[in-house]
Amino acid sequence: MKKQVLIFLILGIITATSLYMYNNQTSKVKESIIYFPIDPSVSFASAETEVILLEEKDEDEYEIRWKVNSSLGTKAYLRQDISLLYEDGMLKDTLSKWEENTDTLQQRKVVTNEDSGHFEAISFHHAELHYPNDVIKSAQTMSYDQLYVIDTPLQPLESFKTPENEEDLNNKKMLDHATNQQLKVIWHNLIRYFNVPIENYYVLPLTKLYDYSLLPLPGLSKEKTDQVIGGLWEGIYKNYFLGIKLPNGQIESPIGSSLPLILISKDMSHLMFLTESKSGENVQLIQYINP
Repeated sequence: MKKQVLIFLILGIITATSLYMYNNQTSKVKESIIYFPIDPSVSFASAETEVILLEEKDEDEYEIRWKVNSSLGTKAYLRQDISLLYEDGMLKDTLSKWEENTDTLQQRKVVTNEDSGHFEAISFHHAELHYPNDVIKSAQTMSYDQLYVIDTPLQPLESFKTPENEEDLNNKKMLDHATNQQLKVIWHNLIRYFNVPIENYYVLPLTKLYDYSLLPLPGLSKEKTDQVIGGLWEGIYKNYFLGIKLPNGQIESPIGSSLPLILISKDMSHLMFLTESKSGENVQLIQYINP
């Protein structure tokens, strides 16, 4: 089918420290992640994402358990965790949970699958904190896990997170090569479709964003990095996680879409989020970075 452009632009900066993406769809306020200035005195006591092989369901299928836990250590006005599970570079499933007046969230899901695959799960943990005089701040962090599952007729079902022997290393190389080849084609087409001057950007897959939980993004301070990442996840949740709005007005599930590519402009003016939806639509989100 003919691919059409989907662009969601930021309309403006709400405050000097808040970054917002324009939301083209309606959702419940309580189910929205909203970035507020980060309270440096509050940090997550724990945050964990885990993907493990459970068991072989039958000759053709197996089950993996996907777990997301977080604890702030103090009650927050609103807690929310979201998680994205990718298999071989394509979105397999999502998790989301929010609760008021709590500090801890726990989520579990069992996912059925067949054939060998590389699973990656990245989670965003968020807390909205209310203080006297209508002051609102936030706390945030990310967590990540991966799992390689080898399912072939020639050997017993097995899994590993990091290769432990030469056979694991060969299986990892095989799965990574197939995934990378597929994503390279998709990302190249997206970059060409949106006419992006790639030499002007730092580039990383969404799952690598986890590396910047503690480190600053290229060209940014850690404080600014946290602002950008918080605003980015707000936009991802509203315009991708909850569904992609198509040109005909319909909302398409993000399940089946490609692993998004994040492009950070080297002049630190904006960043892009590029992905291809399951139906083949090219999707571009643009977030402007407040100086």
